Amino acid sequence: MNIIEEVLLIIGILMFPYGIYEIWRGSGDKQMKIIVIGISVILYIIETILALK
Repeated sequence: MNIIEEVLLIIGILMFPYGIYEIWRGSGDKQMKIIVIGISVILYIIETILALK
């Protein structure tokens, strides 16, 4: 993993909780928020796996 990937992974780790908080705090119904948060978590896990390979 090169330095750019490491920096982007660290930024992603730091920003992920804030992104989830903003989704939960925003307007919309609860079911849609849960779906969006679920998609965000899945994409974050995939990104982390690909960055660590």
